[in-house]
Amino acid sequence: MNLPAQLFPGDWLWLANFAFGFFLYRAVRQAPWRTLLDNGVMVNALVALLFGAFMLWQLNAGFRPGFNFHILGSTLFMLMFGWPIAGIAITLVMLATWLRADLGFLSFGLNGLLMIALPVLFGDWLLRLSKRRLPKNLFLFVLWNGFFCGALSIVLNVLATTLLLLLLSHYTWAQIQYHYLVATPIIMITEAFTTGMLITAFTVFQPQAVMNFSDEEYLAGK
Repeated sequence: MNLPAQLFPGDWLWLANFAFGFFLYRAVRQAPWRTLLDNGVMVNALVALLFGAFMLWQLNAGFRPGFNFHILGSTLFMLMFGWPIAGIAITLVMLATWLRADLGFLSFGLNGLLMIALPVLFGDWLLRLSKRRLPKNLFLFVLWNGFFCGALSIVLNVLATTLLLLLLSHYTWAQIQYHYLVATPIIMITEAFTTGMLITAFTVFQPQAVMNFSDEEYLAGK
């Protein structure tokens, strides 16, 4: 997470910037802006979660360049606002983090693909899969899409990051195991608990703020 540019060849970084730019273009085009702006509760939730996510992104731990950890929040934003708005919102959080820490923007696209595009699109796919294959139940919605998907998003992020570090950086497998993979269970549980706890709170107390949840669909007649 927060991979610095000096670890990777420039050509790969520019390719990642182009790919992430295309992801943002699709997100802006497909985002349900009218649905969001017509819902004052949802707008307030988005502003509050943006602030909270920015604060959590500042609480990261690491030992060497590329080996640091923090909560992503991508799965929560996807459940709350859909993948297009989630991708744009977390990008704003990452942009503010980059500006605050004065990080090089050459690696912005690579980090965006790993920490935003990958978990957001994966979460959206898992959500659509659950709607087709699982019973419409509040407990399953929270457990599967909140806790389970939150944990898997970290696993996916770690696997992709590990592969990139092995193939393109100077770090060895032993260094990655010792400095990076050893902390994966902790951040995975933290992400799952935070995502599950917050999506549960919103679906129970402010369901109108959750774009991918409907009282009629998940609660009526249950």
